[in-house]
Parts: sequence; structure tokens; C-alpha cells
Amino acid sequence: MNAAFEFLQKSYAEGRLVHAYLFFGGNLREKVETAKGFAKLVLNADETTSRLIDADEHANVITIRPDGNNIKKEQIVFLKGEIAKKSVEDRAKIYIIEDAEKMSISATNSLLKFLEEPAPDVYIILITPAREVLLPTILSRCVGLGFKSENDTTAIDPDFLTIIQQIELGNPFHMLVAENSELFKERTPDFLTALSRFYRREIDRILNTPPQLQRCTKRLRAIEAAQRNLRYNMNVQLCLDQLALEFNS
Repeated sequence: MNAAFEFLQKSYAEGRLVHAYLFFGGNLREKVETAKGFAKLVLNADETTSRLIDADEHANVITIRPDGNNIKKEQIVFLKGEIAKKSVEDRAKIYIIEDAEKMSISATNSLLKFLEEPAPDVYIILITPAREVLLPTILSRCVGLGFKSENDTTAIDPDFLTIIQQIELGNPFHMLVAENSELFKERTPDFLTALSRFYRREIDRILNTPPQLQRCTKRLRAIEAAQRNLRYNMNVQLCLDQLALEFNS
């Protein structure tokens, strides 16, 4: 299995599972297989149960997929109704939402209510191509697990690799920006892409090291926020200043 599943196995063994996970990156098939592997884990599945889960026929494992172009509020209401029902044999219930970025606004708001007040022995797994396509209110209530994408072998831009390495060595972010002002003036979006790629790789590498994982995840969220801010035409220098504050906090 992959690093994400190994992390889930370790969390299960140590009694540290949380109620909501976000699977992002990689390909859909691997993320779905990992979600079903998680369901088998928490349900202590035998051969028969495993077959039912694989066939989407187990009463305690329900997958929500887009209805047309998006996931509608009615589908999330249905999911919440299922959550409220007594589970089969008093076992855990697992809900998998594929293409979670396609949730309508009303569906997202409906899901948030569950994420804020989770039910016992209920787990939700959101599957999406990238973290930044979901609202921050959703991201803050899930543990994110990244999957390797096919383009992960693409080299990090050498113009930025040295700067990133200096950041990792503890050199002040704002000073590095000042020293390379002309480069950042022209290529801030490229820098953020390189920075994001670096920390995604780090997350894949250190999934089983919680303190480092927390640090890298926090930085990746800050990078994604900076990318969103640039898309909304925030001043480049202000965007970099805010990112520097996040990195130094």
C-alpha cells in the first residue's frame, strides 16, 4: 500500500483516527482504493465484507459521486440521513465523497455542519485532485493526505531551488525575497508553484513523522492561500509579505 494508507494504519493502531480525511493529488483510482482499504481496516473486514466493500454493496460504506456536473445538497442530506441511522452490527460507518470539489455551495454548507459536530464512529473521506479547490472552512476540518501525482518527477525550477533550500535552513524569508527582488517581481507565480511542489514532496516523504508533517502541511496551506490571493489580483509584495509571516510564525 501507499504512504497515505500506512499513515492511516498507524493512526488506527494508536487510536488516533479522526472523523474526516481529505485525499488529494495522485489519481482517482488510487485514492478510491485507499479509501476502501481504510473502510476494510476500521470494519475489521473478512473476505466477504471486503468483497461487498469493493463492489459498493456494504451498508456501512457509502460513496457519494457527482450527480451530473456537481454534488447536490440533496445528496449530502441523504448522507446525513444515513449517518443518523443505526449502523449494521453497531460497526463504524464510512462515507466517501468523490470529486468533492464539485459540491454545490448548499451541499458544502450542509456538510460543514457534520464536520463541526461529528457523530461517533463515523468517518468521511473527501477525494479531490488538489487541496486548493476546496474552501478553507472544509480544509481546516480535515486531515489532508497527499498522493503522488504523475508529474511529481518534474524537476523543481532551479532558479528557485536554492532559495527554497535556504528557507529550509532557516534564512529569513523576507530577506531572501529582497535579495532576489527582480526574480520575484517577474516570476512570483512560478516561485509559488516550485514551493508547493517542494512541500508536497516533503509531505509524501515524512507522512509518518507527525511534527514535521504538521509543519509542512501548515506551510503548504499558506502557499495555497498565496496562490489564491494572486489569482484575485492581490499586490505581489503584499502576498509575499503575508506568506513570510506564515512561514515565520
